[in-house]
Amino acid sequence: MLNRVFLFMSLVAAVILAAMLFFTTPAGVGPLGIFAFFLLTYIVVLGIMTVLTQIFVRFVYKRKMGWKEYADAGVLAFWPVMLLVFISMGTTNLIFSLIGATVSVALILFVIKKV
Repeated sequence: MLNRVFLFMSLVAAVILAAMLFFTTPAGVGPLGIFAFFLLTYIVVLGIMTVLTQIFVRFVYKRKMGWKEYADAGVLAFWPVMLLVFISMGTTNLIFSLIGATVSVALILFVIKKV
């Protein structure tokens, strides 16, 4: 049931994000619009990562998803947003942006696993 909620939210966010990308500019929407872009991007990727995590857990562990898997999917969905943050901060090398986003998400996953 929760997977369907995430999928529905992801589809709605994808439609809003597509409309936002086609009809606005960053200067036109302002800071709140840029925040909405990052939030909608996270919601879209959250739906994708939830489905991928569900497939992985079902085939590898042969069980249904628990709360820890949902938390893992939520953290993994943060990776593209972190990558966009590193790129928007003006990181000159794409490799450094990829490494920075990956290390950040890996640290968060490590903390989540220890809790």
